[in-house]
Amino acid sequence: MNRTKPRSHSIDILFSLLLFGMFVLFILMMLVFSAQTYKASVKGLEENNNLHTAAVYLTTKFRQHDSENSVKLTDFQGSPALCLSDTIDGEEYVTYIYLQDKELKELFTVQGSAATAEMGMPVAELEGFAIAETPEGFYQITMESSDGAHSRLLLHPGTPADKNSSEKD
Repeated sequence: MNRTKPRSHSIDILFSLLLFGMFVLFILMMLVFSAQTYKASVKGLEENNNLHTAAVYLTTKFRQHDSENSVKLTDFQGSPALCLSDTIDGEEYVTYIYLQDKELKELFTVQGSAATAEMGMPVAELEGFAIAETPEGFYQITMESSDGAHSRLLLHPGTPADKNSSEKD
């Protein structure tokens, strides 16, 4: 029997190294493209989250102020603002919701205080925030995120059941 040892050629080693190099290059390209996709996805979610946060916040505030004359539009230091009134232990308080420096802000203070717009706490980052009252008593709120996405709310302070029950009496 003739047992000969298989011969290794330099082309076999070169082919193996070339194949391994292509594999490493493919993995690196896949990581780079995945990182870019992830970054774009996170940015989109963040922008959408700002609009969602602002919408949920405003809806909750309207639900908390469900009595007549507790919500009105006002001008707070040059910015259009929602003014929400509260009476706590006989003391009158107001909450201003307004846009300043591309941030939706909330300021809770005693009515008649010398509060400034800079004192407000940021709620969400927005490009635009507009409020208008409709003849039916609804408040139309339009918000715009920094990527140009829009959200529009139509909210009413008070409950429709309160209006119907007062009309029946």
